[in-house]
Parts: sequence; structure tokens; C-alpha cells
Amino acid sequence: MKRLFLIMVLMISWSAIATAQEVITGLQVNPLVKNKSRQVKAVRTETQVLTLPFFDDFYRPSVLPDPMLWSDSDAFISDDYAVNPPTVGVATLDAINNLGRLYENASQFAFRADQLTSLPIRLDSLFSPVPRRITTADSLYLSFYYQPQGNGNSPAAGDSLVLEFLAVDETITTIIPPDTSIVGGVEIITPADTIVLEGWRKAWSTPGISLRDFYAEDSTWFRQVVVPVSDSARFYTDGFRFRFRNYASLASSILPDWQSNGDQWNIDYVYLNIGRNRFDTLHRDVAFAGKAPRMLRNFTSMPYNQYRANFIKEMADTIHLKITNLDGDDYNASYRFEVSRDNQAPFRFYNAGNYFIPPYVTSGYVNNPPFSSPEVGFQFPVGDQERVFFTTTHIINTEASLGRTENDTIRNVQLFANYLSYDDGTAEVGYGLSAPASQLAYRFKLNTPDSLLAVQMYFNQTLTGGNISKFYLNIWNDYFGEPGELIYSKFGYEPAYEDSLNQFFTYRPDSVIYIEAEKFPNLIFYVGWEQLSSDNLNVGFDMNNDASSNILYRTYGTWSNSLFKGALMIRPVLGKMKVVGIPSQESLAGLRMFPNPTADGKVRIELPEGVEAGELTTIVYSISGGKLLEKPFSSDEDFGTLSQGIYLLQIARRDGSLVARGKLILH
Repeated sequence: MKRLFLIMVLMISWSAIATAQEVITGLQVNPLVKNKSRQVKAVRTETQVLTLPFFDDFYRPSVLPDPMLWSDSDAFISDDYAVNPPTVGVATLDAINNLGRLYENASQFAFRADQLTSLPIRLDSLFSPVPRRITTADSLYLSFYYQPQGNGNSPAAGDSLVLEFLAVDETITTIIPPDTSIVGGVEIITPADTIVLEGWRKAWSTPGISLRDFYAEDSTWFRQVVVPVSDSARFYTDGFRFRFRNYASLASSILPDWQSNGDQWNIDYVYLNIGRNRFDTLHRDVAFAGKAPRMLRNFTSMPYNQYRANFIKEMADTIHLKITNLDGDDYNASYRFEVSRDNQAPFRFYNAGNYFIPPYVTSGYVNNPPFSSPEVGFQFPVGDQERVFFTTTHIINTEASLGRTENDTIRNVQLFANYLSYDDGTAEVGYGLSAPASQLAYRFKLNTPDSLLAVQMYFNQTLTGGNISKFYLNIWNDYFGEPGELIYSKFGYEPAYEDSLNQFFTYRPDSVIYIEAEKFPNLIFYVGWEQLSSDNLNVGFDMNNDASSNILYRTYGTWSNSLFKGALMIRPVLGKMKVVGIPSQESLAGLRMFPNPTADGKVRIELPEGVEAGELTTIVYSISGGKLLEKPFSSDEDFGTLSQGIYLLQIARRDGSLVARGKLILH
């Protein structure tokens, strides 16, 4: 049962999980794969043939496999799913197809799922330095690294990862006899022909296992496999291919809110060439082995005005990089990073100097602080823009790469936009609560008062929509480190999905909520939900950023911190309207309307003392912040075209400056 996956993912005992009522599942839809498949129509041609050597370490952040090397697009290419990979970027095989959805044949029993197939490769001949045939004396081997589960779901014991070679099987050669036919009154003679059938032969396989048990076997996060390609009769052709494929399984149909993607396998550093042997496990390559870190201390993204209000403390002191040496010798290397804004020329440079990097097999990832933990030592410039981004490029140079330089450069793009986020936009698994009347609260802290306009959430889709269950959207203030007063609560929201790259759906409260110190001590607020049923709502969970100290849940009366390390894909959206719901008319510069409430929409508006009518504009907003009407100001107005409800009226000057505002009620 997939519930037992919780034990495997985070190594927490079953008894603790049963008490906590927190749950983690896989993802039924991979939004990145789904959208990339729709947007990118890669041209793959079966007539394209490769020559040796064949190499791919999946560095390119392309989502789909490189069409110049691979003939299909089932695998997901990313730097998110792997735990301590050989180099940055892996190919992930799981239970979803190249549209990002579960396979039609998906079931609780092992079914054939993804495959990653090479383009045809010339194994009949070498072309450099002198053309000649390949023979068994050339010692041809294929090697790769693999890892079960990673940051995803552990493959069950009945699941598997398989490597296959495309073979010419002479035992099933078919002879087509000559044939005579009449076409348009002309006799056509088809001569005899011979067809040599091809078939896929298993070269290697391994059963499903959790990452915890996998690591316990030999203390390695990734295991390298070296497979000989020695059957010259079957494989030394001008159209040789190899492929990886996996068998996966889902949770029982008894648990529809759990039937999601899972059984991930990560593959890295695929290398096919001559002149190798089964002990050829070292590679002359010094590279980054993890994604580029963020430069901010707390958030992956935040509004620029929130950063500007406390920009020194919002910057991280140091960052952490994973750099590896896959060879057996030390190599002299240099490391630096540079920072640019909006694709302009770099304005900040860091240089760590030189260092001899020891092999990973003896020393692990680089542990030299100027390389592995450099000080940030700068702040992103502050400005008045609402949206801006900064790119940090990390570069390592070494004599070891021998042309494999792509994994020597990684980048982080720091976006300042209108939301707060702890997540990186990619959900490796899903999170939920499995007890009725459970509550989830996500803590955020502002640097300056601001308006909470909406809450964005990414909910994972399940096979049959088993997680579609209505919930209360809640917003709390803080009370000594826990959710305090319930500022907003409304029932009727439910998991929904946007067909966009990051798949967030926007949930709007009935009114804009102003986060200020009087109502929100220390400008701390919580967003989350209360569910009535035991259904797992299955919100996206990013395993690469840890915001667990800000995740609280309550099932039996007291609040507890999450036991899972990760970040919920829940993002408060902030804006400029400085209102708490709809403010009272007494607090708004003396704007008065009567009658108010009004039944027919006709009201008389009195401007504040000292304000001349002149060229003023009346603007009407809905309680959710949407502009409904803008017209020249008149002291006698007719809003009869509006439906019953509560509206916000603003009176502004020609230059856009606000004169007054007030609440209008139509009943």
C-alpha cells in the first residue's frame, strides 16, 4: 500500500505518522511535463543515426529528453527529484506519460510505464581516426548511475527498472516469396525478399526498493552499473539502440485520494563507448552536483517592497554548493559567481581562487568553504519596481572536463513579484491531513504592512478526483508562535487546477485583508485550511526547500509542527490596496454617502471638507478588488446597474491621487 511510502520517504516510524495524521503522496500530474509537451514539438527523426561515443548527463534544464539523443519523451529531466546525484540533473522515470498524466493502464498491480530510448547508434563502424569495423576486441561497455525513489515515491518490491538492447535476431528471419499482381492493367512482379526481425533483449534489471534501504546496502546514494555490449552478431549493427523502462504500481483503488504518481527511478551519466571494461567506473569530470542555491535567506520569491523594507536581513549569509570530482585524481579548479539584473551586464563578482578538488569516491562533495559555502557578501539593489529578477551564475573551471563543460555552470533566477513563496515551483510529492476537522496553517512574516489579496495553492490531481473535497479557507494572526485569532474563514473552497506552467490556482477571500501590526502582531500571519472530511486534499510539496518550521497542523486540539521537511506550494498574493475588508466610512477622509445602504442605487456623495469637485473621478471596486466602473465624479450618482452587494468607492484626482473612499451597500 502506498501509505507505507511515508515510512520510506522521511524515515519516520509508522506510529509517529499514525499519531500525526500528516500524509505524503506522489503526484498524479507532472505540470512541467504536461505543459512542455504541449509547447515544445521536438523534431525527432528515425533516420538520424548517432556515432560513438554516446553521452548524456541530463544537465540541460529541458524538462524533456534531448531530441538529438533520445527518441521518446516519457522521462522527466530536472534537478529536483534526485538526492545527492553524481552531477546536476537526472532523468526520472515514473508512472506518468509524456503528457504528465497517469498511464491509461495504470493500476495497483505492476504495469509498464515510462521508457527512455536512444536514437539509433552506429555500432557497426568507427569513423575516427580511421574508418573501420567495431569488433568485440574493442571492449564496448554502457554505464549509467541509478537511484530509486529520490525525492519522490519509493518503487514497490514488485516494481522494477529494466535496461534493454535492440537486437537483430537471425533465428526469426522471415523469407517473403516473389509475388505477381496486376496494377492498372500492368503486371507488377515483386521479387523475393528477406526480413530480419528485431527484438528488445533485457541486459539488466533491478527490483523496487526504498532509498533508505538502497543506501543501507552500500552507503551510496547512486549506484553505477557497467554493462558489456559483447554480442556482436545481434548488437553490432548500424541501428543499435538501448532503452530504460520501468514497471510501476498505484495505491489500492480503495483509497482514491491516494492514487497518484510514484515509483520514481532517477538515471544519470549515461555513457557508451569502446575501450572500456567492467571496472571503468571513474570519469574525468569535475562538475556541479546540485541546483543553484537561492541568495535570499527565507523566501524563494517575495514582493520587491517587502525585500526593500529589510533587504540586509533578507539576504543569506552564505550559500551551499555541491561540487564533485568523478575521477580518481585531484584536479586544480577555480570557482566564481556573478550576478546580473534583468539580463543586463553583471554587477557583482565573487572569485574563490583555486583549489585541488579530491575525488568524490574518497572525499565526497567538495568541502572547501570558499567553493562549497561562499559568503554572499552583497545585497540585491533596491528600487521602486514591482517586478524584477536577478540571475546568479555559478561557474567552475578545471582541466578535468575534456569538453564536458555544460555541468560546469548553473544558474539561479531570483524573482521579486507580488507573492511570498518558500517553494521553488516544482512539487515532488503531495501533502495532506487524514483526519476529519484537521487544520493546516502556513506561517509568513512581513517586513512592512501590506494587503493580502489572495492565496495561491497547487493541488495535486488524483486519478479519479478523489481529493476534491470542500474546505474552509482560513487566515489567522499570530499568538506566541501559533495561529491565534481567526481573521478570515469561509467554507466552500475546494481543490482546483489551473492549466498553466506552475499549476497554481488563485483563491480570493471575500475582502482584501490589510496585514498591519495592530491586528497582526509582528506582521505575522497564517494561511491554510480546515477540512471536514478525512480526505487527503493533496497540496503540492516541494522537497528541495525546507519550510517545515512554518508548517503547523491541528487534529486533536493542539498545534504541532510538521514532521516532514519540505515546503508547501501555498503562496500569499500581496498588493497595494491598503484596506481591511471594506473599511468603515468614518475612517476614510470624511467621504459620506446617503442613503447608504440604498435599494435603488441612487446616492448623494459629500466630498471631504476643502475638496473642490473639479475634475474628479469616481471608481467602483468589488470587494475582491476588481474594478467595475470608472466615471467622472458627480455628487448625485446612480449605481442601479450594480447587483446587490458591498462595493468600495474611490474618488481620485486627475493625476490619480486619492481624495477619499468609502463603502457602498446595495440591498
